[in-house]
Amino acid sequence: MTEIYQGDTGLEILVDCGCDITGAANPALLVRAPSGTVRSLAGTLAAKDGLTRCIRYVTKAGDLAEAGVYRVQASLTLGDWSGLGKTARLTVRPRFN
Repeated sequence: MTEIYQGDTGLEILVDCGCDITGAANPALLVRAPSGTVRSLAGTLAAKDGLTRCIRYVTKAGDLAEAGVYRVQASLTLGDWSGLGKTARLTVRPRFN
């Protein structure tokens, strides 16, 4: 699928943190929906190009309930550091569009 639609479930979202995050704790995606509602979605660590550098999340019912632009940030703890990654944008199209 090249387009993401309102209500899609089972969609794999991979957020590349840009560096090795092996051993990171509390991997999550902070998501701001088009309405402004912010949620934290618990993710898992995932490899890309042989390095553990991504946070993976698979959408469930209700995650993409709104059409519009979602803003997504990686959130994790790595050693003594805890923080957020760059903001990514995810466009969700309305049904039947």
